Amino acid sequence: MKKLLVVLLVLTAVAAGAFAEEVFTSFNKPGDINLYASVGWYVWPEVSVAAEYVIGEFALGPLPFDWGVAVRGGFDIGSGYFGYAAAALATLHTGLAVFPLEFYASIGAAFYGPTVGFPVSFASYGGLTWWFSENIGLLVENGYLGWYFWGVGVEFKL
Repeated sequence: MKKLLVVLLVLTAVAAGAFAEEVFTSFNKPGDINLYASVGWYVWPEVSVAAEYVIGEFALGPLPFDWGVAVRGGFDIGSGYFGYAAAALATLHTGLAVFPLEFYASIGAAFYGPTVGFPVSFASYGGLTWWFSENIGLLVENGYLGWYFWGVGVEFKL
């Protein structure tokens, strides 16, 4: 009985690995430059732009990842208040091969203002890009650069 259970577990792991290779893919190559632009409305109108440089690739089993560095800027306008932010971020991407969707997340530090307190903050951004051509995709993203952002926009791959 134990041998049968071990054989079934091994076969399940092999089948899952083969299935994952057909489902997941990478949309970036080392050296790619991605440009992001989005507009949104959290409390006030917001705009966010970013440039990313893809440094490398790695895999955890059959799941491929791309990683890189990005700079991101944003501003928020509302009720006479103009907020701005700039961030340096480390990025991580993976995607689905069965549907051209890419998921990305980033973490780093942001400088933002105007502020009464300390103007440096934790920064993070994440989103989903639907690639409708090889170099242009529609994105939905959200993040934190001293305050919360979200937006809908486009991603261009150079």
